[in-house]
Amino acid sequence: MRQHPSTSVAAVLLIATLSAALFGCGSLQPKPPTPEQQAEQIEPMLSAAGFRMLPADTPERQQQLESLLSLQVQYYIGKTGNLHYWMADPYYCKCMYIGTEEDYQAYEKLKLNEQFQAKEGEISQQTLEAQQLEEMDMQEEMFNPYGMGLVGPMGPAMYW
Repeated sequence: MRQHPSTSVAAVLLIATLSAALFGCGSLQPKPPTPEQQAEQIEPMLSAAGFRMLPADTPERQQQLESLLSLQVQYYIGKTGNLHYWMADPYYCKCMYIGTEEDYQAYEKLKLNEQFQAKEGEISQQTLEAQQLEEMDMQEEMFNPYGMGLVGPMGPAMYW
C-alpha cells in the first residue's frame, strides 16, 4: 500500500514540531542565579539577623576578600572560644558580613521562613492551576451537549 505524499509531509512536520516543542521546554528551566543575584538575596537576611557589614575599602582587604570562599556562611572559633560567623562577598557589595552565634541563629530562622513562604506560594499556585483546569473541564462539558470530548478543529467527532 502506498502512502499519499501529503501524509508523509504531515508526519515530518508533526515530528519537527514535537522536536521543537521538546527542545523549547528545556530552555524554560530557570537559569541558576548569578553570584550577584545570590548576594542580593542573602545579604538583606544577614543584615536583618544582626550581621555587620565590613567593606573591603583597601587594596589589601580586597585581595584578602577575593581569596576567601564566597557567598557561604562560614565560622571560626575565636581566642575566647566563641563562635564567629562570616560571609565574603567579592561580587555585589565587595564586603564581608560578620556575626555572632545569635546572629547566625536569627539568619537560619529567616532563611527557613523564606523557604517556607516560597513552598507555600508554590503549593497555592499548583492549587490555582488545578482549580482552573477543573473549571475548564466543567465549561467544556456544559458546552458539549453530546457527551463526547471535542475532537479536531471542527468540533465533536461524528460517526456515520
